[in-house]
Amino acid sequence: MRLAHRPAPGRSGPAAVLSEAELRRRVIEAPADAEAWAQLGRLCGTAGRPAEAAAAFRQAIAAGASPLALALPLAMALSEAGEAEAAIGVARAARAKRPKDAVLANLLGVMLRRGGQLPEARAAFEAAHRLDPRSVSPCQNLGNLHDQCGRFAEAAAAYRAGLRIEPRNGLLHRLLGRALRLGGDPAAAVASFERAIACGADDLDTLTDLIGSLLELGETERAMAALARARALRPESVPLAVLEARIAYRLGRRDEARVLVERALAASPGDVEGVLLLARLHGEGDLQAGNEALRRGLAAQPQSARLLAALIENLSRSRHGDEAQNLQEGYELACRLLQAAPGRLGAQVRSLRSIFLRCLDHDRLDACGRLEDLAPRWVAEGEIAALHYELGRVETLEDRRRLLGWHRDWGRRLAARIAPVARPATPALATGRRLRIGFMSSDLRDHPVTYFAMPLLERFDRERVEVFCYSFFERERDPVQAHIEGQVTAFRWWPRRPSAEIAAGIAEDGLDILFELGGSTAMNRLDVMAYRPARIGASWLGYPHSAGLEAIDHILVDPYLRPADPRLLIERPFELPESWVALSPLGFREVPIAEGLPEERQGCLTFGTMNNPYKFTRACLDAWAAVLRAVPGSRFLLVRPEARTPAFVANIRAAFAARDVDPDRLAYVGLRGQHLPHYNAIDIALDSLPHVGGTTTCETLWMGVPCVSLVGPGFPERLSYSNLSNAGLGDLAVFSPEAYVATAAALAADRPRRRLLRQGLRAMIRRHPLGQPDRFVRAFYAKAEEVARA
Repeated sequence: MRLAHRPAPGRSGPAAVLSEAELRRRVIEAPADAEAWAQLGRLCGTAGRPAEAAAAFRQAIAAGASPLALALPLAMALSEAGEAEAAIGVARAARAKRPKDAVLANLLGVMLRRGGQLPEARAAFEAAHRLDPRSVSPCQNLGNLHDQCGRFAEAAAAYRAGLRIEPRNGLLHRLLGRALRLGGDPAAAVASFERAIACGADDLDTLTDLIGSLLELGETERAMAALARARALRPESVPLAVLEARIAYRLGRRDEARVLVERALAASPGDVEGVLLLARLHGEGDLQAGNEALRRGLAAQPQSARLLAALIENLSRSRHGDEAQNLQEGYELACRLLQAAPGRLGAQVRSLRSIFLRCLDHDRLDACGRLEDLAPRWVAEGEIAALHYELGRVETLEDRRRLLGWHRDWGRRLAARIAPVARPATPALATGRRLRIGFMSSDLRDHPVTYFAMPLLERFDRERVEVFCYSFFERERDPVQAHIEGQVTAFRWWPRRPSAEIAAGIAEDGLDILFELGGSTAMNRLDVMAYRPARIGASWLGYPHSAGLEAIDHILVDPYLRPADPRLLIERPFELPESWVALSPLGFREVPIAEGLPEERQGCLTFGTMNNPYKFTRACLDAWAAVLRAVPGSRFLLVRPEARTPAFVANIRAAFAARDVDPDRLAYVGLRGQHLPHYNAIDIALDSLPHVGGTTTCETLWMGVPCVSLVGPGFPERLSYSNLSNAGLGDLAVFSPEAYVATAAALAADRPRRRLLRQGLRAMIRRHPLGQPDRFVRAFYAKAEEVARA
């Protein structure tokens, strides 16, 4: 963030050259010496102690220094110390006194942006530019703001305005290149980066951006030549060695990348890019080692927000040791980082949002920024996985269409860089060959995806169908994977292969239809679908939403799951007549169901959920609290790994207390895995909303627990509607919050029905489509043949 600096007026004299120790003695001896206090503030700021700097500047003002003269350094010090609102107040007061001062308008914009007040910051930068059209600083700052919000065309326009003032400003050429690259024009970006280097901005950031753009264009040789030239000039440069390692990693040469980065970090343990790469390499199989690498990096670079955010994300994903303790540590670090830099988090905000969602801190989630400002940037950076946690953050139809639009934008940006692979021109069926169906996922193992996919992999008609599986799982195979390998026509296990190579390998199998089952989950290769390795692409199971790629022609739905508004899907429906899934013995075992009702054993009726807290929106908490108010004496049980985390417990207690429900009516079981027996303590499950359960709802019903669900317009809001309807409990899927509360309360009063369901629901499921895998398999392959012949 660039500021137009203006020296503060003040007398010259000994204070201008005194050391910090001498200045401290002087202000003790002469506390009214405003100049000495101001000089002390500048020294503290230079030394990286912003809180002390701010205190000294305030003493200078109290001693008679001009608040206007010290507005800029005081505001900066307050901002660096994490006092965003105080910094904004200083800048706003200064500008109120001099409304036509461009420097102060620019300063206010900087403080507003750092405080997360982005629309107000934009207005301030635009005002600064009007007041001084020859100043580059407001142009650069405005461009940075647009870039942060994913408005890359507007960012490029602002940088170009600055370059008209300073045509040889290398930094602006680099920033323009970044905006062009993120805006989807890597060729123009390369030209800007080369101009930046010609203008003297030949630093590592510019070189990294140049090489990244060349790699996007597929110009690997040119990228490596640029790196070789730089390394020849600076052979001992650790950052360049790390850059070489990053390129090796990007090209799929992970072992080479690890050797290079470990060698670089031995020479410079605090290199941020190197630490991040090493943590990423570890994180693919050993998060504990990744955490240790990040902690070592933070010991050398304690102020690095990027390293701190990476550690927060790793801790949120860490299952080793005490998962609740890992999550709590990550949450506390996230709170600290948000307070220190609320408007300067950039890409780091993704890590904070995910952990605030898991710990149910909606206020801090809101402080991370508006989704409409964040999502376009994630799309441009290829971070489509960040949208998974946001599927429930919708209220209006326009919200849902905008969410779909971000997915589509990501897909189009990816497709623009990928050429389809060559594949057989004639469909398999047209040659008289058996129907060839492929299933692609990193989760073809002991995983919920396989719990539903297994019937299709075991029970297909081998006289009519050939089934090919493609797995990218990067750890050792488990017994389930070994079993699948023995069932299907071919099982291709291709961990860590480049996506283009995977696509070419799939194309050689001559598939009629390829189903991707993993979406954007870890280790999956959704981008392979953009190569169109099969004549028809389809999506199922792994991601409860359109993935975004127009190369995926179909998405598997049923009459309940398919949104009524076709604008809420990118793909064409691959619609089965009854259910989109069926339960298999793999994931739905004969876990014992206790005799009687939990209400009778425990002395009170228990509502509960085992859904992921990222689905617990404010509207969801409103509905749950309303149900508890409608059923006096009832309690609510949460069975989740987060339930042992102090932050989660404190936040959910506060949420229910704010909704007039005694938080002591909440109960918790904190565990991961082995959760099914705990359904014996729940009388009625309350589904999350608007993003409902999927696998969780099926498990709930299998354990004899009825589930009340609110049906919404979008795909993620209708999963339970399908499950309940295909289990014979469609009346528990309702269409308004009022009906949700009334249905839950009526079911709570209907003890005979609940007793009947407790012991009879499994048999009931087996009489309906959800519990009839053979019926599902016949319907699936009949539809696949119909689509393949079309």
